[in-house]
Amino acid sequence: MRFEVAAAFALGILLPLLETCRRGIGHWKIDFTTMFEDYLAGAILLIAAFATQQDRRWGPLFLVVAWSSLTGMMTMSFIGQVEETLRGSVAEPYNPLVIIVKLLLWATCLVALVLAFRRVLITSEPKTD
Repeated sequence: MRFEVAAAFALGILLPLLETCRRGIGHWKIDFTTMFEDYLAGAILLIAAFATQQDRRWGPLFLVVAWSSLTGMMTMSFIGQVEETLRGSVAEPYNPLVIIVKLLLWATCLVALVLAFRRVLITSEPKTD
């Protein structure tokens, strides 16, 4: 299985799980949007991974869309976390761990996005035999 597909399955499950572990299930009542973003991103990744694995025609392109969306989301999240840390306005007890996890998620997103994009480019090139 290609890295970008395997990573989509893994992060599709991990994103909602990590966010729920970090904030708790009760956070839905406090900040619905924050929780919903991770659950929606996870669902989109899972749909894209299943579609790609089952050789749906739209699967690889949808995987690029899913990875690009999550890469943008993780870029803002990671940079925001670092900025809050530098300003000293972070109230999280495990802030260094959160930064490391976000950095790893962000790096995974970047690599998977590049690989998914390359796959779409390679498969869409006209054959000149």
